[in-house]
Amino acid sequence: MYPSRCLAILTAAALTLPIAAQAEPVFATDGDSLYRFFENEGAEVEATTDNVGDPKLRVTYYGSDFSVYYYGCDNNTDCNAVQFFSGYQTEGSVRLAKINEWNTENRFARAYISDEGSARIEMDIYLGRDGVSADDFAQQVSLWARAMKDFETFIDW
Repeated sequence: MYPSRCLAILTAAALTLPIAAQAEPVFATDGDSLYRFFENEGAEVEATTDNVGDPKLRVTYYGSDFSVYYYGCDNNTDCNAVQFFSGYQTEGSVRLAKINEWNTENRFARAYISDEGSARIEMDIYLGRDGVSADDFAQQVSLWARAMKDFETFIDW
């Protein structure tokens, strides 16, 4: 009876392996972890680098385009944070008072006007060296996606 019970436990453990593999933490230490996360979510992802050589992703996620910049990097690797970013060429039609209103009423994503007059929105996420769970990161992405959509409505995009 003991061997069959042991076999049942091993079989159950083996069946959960694919689930455990999907739930691997998300890291900013290089571009691969976030790339895989977004790819598994069905997003279109392009891996590039920014102007200092740090990883950068261009993501199309449920019809919204944004960039992911990496921060806290050491020689373009071992990063510990990311920033979601989206910019809108508004030619100065969005006034600073409107952006201030957004920033007062919204907690996670902040907005500003660029020197060229474009409206921009961004959100920072600290992942540390140990990363965060895929579920927690998915919640962050959900907050970001909602903030982008709300911001686009707010600026009449």
